[in-house]
Amino acid sequence: FVRDARIAMIYEGANGIQALDLVGRKLAQNGGRAVQAFFKEVGEFCEDNRTDEKMAPFTKALKKGLNDLQAATMWLVQNAMAKPDNAGAASTDYMHLFGLVALGYMWAQMAKSAQAKLAEGANGAAQFYDTKLVTARFFMERIMPETAARLARISSGADTLMALPAEAF
Repeated sequence: FVRDARIAMIYEGANGIQALDLVGRKLAQNGGRAVQAFFKEVGEFCEDNRTDEKMAPFTKALKKGLNDLQAATMWLVQNAMAKPDNAGAASTDYMHLFGLVALGYMWAQMAKSAQAKLAEGANGAAQFYDTKLVTARFFMERIMPETAARLARISSGADTLMALPAEAF
């Protein structure tokens, strides 16, 4: 039990370091081209599938998540350099927000593939593809809405986190 409790602290530290690296270095690297390329790819996927009613449960949620991620990114660009505490306060939520959108994009692609396979007859694997679709819907309905909460936390800034003096700890 002690070993398990100790490893949790290591994981938390690693997540924090990765989050700070994402916001502090990776986001602005090469003028933000990698992030912009990701936004473009996900946005194009949503646009390409905009009129497909079967994809609507996936693309609408994904587009909302992408909008939240883009808004969070813009907030960081505008507020992190002027006040570095904002970058630190937002970093973990930003990393999770980015992860939610990336996973949502993968689930939307899997849903599109599963729908295509089912339309072709599924070759005896209909249950597998139906399960993929249900799981993708679950993610979009139950997990993806967390992007709004992450955006709200990011855009609240660092003032409350930094309000107490060090002596209070």
